[in-house]
Amino acid sequence: MPPKKKNQQPVKVSSPVVYPTSNERPAFEPILTPEQVAERLQIKARTVYELTRRRSIRPMPVLKVGKYLRFRWSDVERWLDEGRRG
Repeated sequence: MPPKKKNQQPVKVSSPVVYPTSNERPAFEPILTPEQVAERLQIKARTVYELTRRRSIRPMPVLKVGKYLRFRWSDVERWLDEGRRG
């Protein structure tokens, strides 16, 4: 280990705070199951599944992980806002 130079301070490492703009996703966003989305929206999980179907007029955004459906809450909120406007 090399000797320390005089007046050399240790480097403090911390993660930077990132504030997302309106077009960016947060640095970390949990992925939700259909049941969790249903609970937040206070609807049945079966309704969430129906809202994701392609034949729906405006399908809810969904991530497919194999045979499982997963959601980003920011995408669901955006989908709700767009539905309110139009």
